[in-house]
Amino acid sequence: MKTSKYLKKVVRYRFIYLMLLPIIAYFLVFSYYPLALGIFNSFQQVKILGGSEFIGFENYINIVKNPLYLKALWNSLSVGIGTFLLQFVWGLLIALLLNELNNKGLKSLLQTATYIPNILSWAVVGGLWITILSPAGLVNGVLKMTQGDVFRPVVFMAEPAFAKVIMIFTGGWKGAGYYAALFLAAIVSIDPNIYEAASIDGASRLKQMMKITIPNIVPTMKVITVLAAMGVLRNFDQIYVMANSSILDEVRNLLYLIFNDGVIQFKIGLATSAATLVLLTTMLISFTVRKLIRYDDTYND
Repeated sequence: MKTSKYLKKVVRYRFIYLMLLPIIAYFLVFSYYPLALGIFNSFQQVKILGGSEFIGFENYINIVKNPLYLKALWNSLSVGIGTFLLQFVWGLLIALLLNELNNKGLKSLLQTATYIPNILSWAVVGGLWITILSPAGLVNGVLKMTQGDVFRPVVFMAEPAFAKVIMIFTGGWKGAGYYAALFLAAIVSIDPNIYEAASIDGASRLKQMMKITIPNIVPTMKVITVLAAMGVLRNFDQIYVMANSSILDEVRNLLYLIFNDGVIQFKIGLATSAATLVLLTTMLISFTVRKLIRYDDTYND
């Protein structure tokens, strides 16, 4: 009985299912097939000339024992988490401040200005900040103005001590506008009658912000946090563009190391093993964050 009802629905909506076929085919060919092939190759020793040799978990063991990958994991987590926290706080502050503006023209202008860095590629953003932080750049120019002739230019992009801070700051600067747009969309959906009632009761704008605005956008905060957790290990473009030999040890992350092993050195088995571990680690991080912030409870209440 259930089967016949199911078949009737399939026949009834057959055109919709036919329209879905190209999308399903796209994901099968360009997403799931490469994923399956990568996992398969992770158990192989792929040779440039000749066939592959099955070596079991040897690639995984080599990765776990390799100090470069352990350091890259730490770099990925520290830069990824630091960038997310800065984007989150910065984006929230921008959204709250934009919401307080009554001038629609100025509000649109500032929102556009803060969002533009997000749509620029890291080739542009990285080059911009490398120029700003160069010995003849804006930052050293301001420092020279404040300290006078005794000042000696700082080569920020060659100082390991500044490496992670620069990556976190530039990542936060680029992505804060995107987070601000998400937060602002959630803020404007709040019922304005709640603010009117609070104003009648004598609540200040700051108190309305703390007691009404922020609590009402908590679901959006949780969505953003889960999405960020899924991408915390996926930062490649920034490191590829901005890293150099002087600071590489401090910022080289997992994806950069995978690119180097797989594309440059053609160690396909080792690179696909590392990529598989990144996938599993991302799933673990996402699941953990989802539980910690009680993401599912938000939509089950």
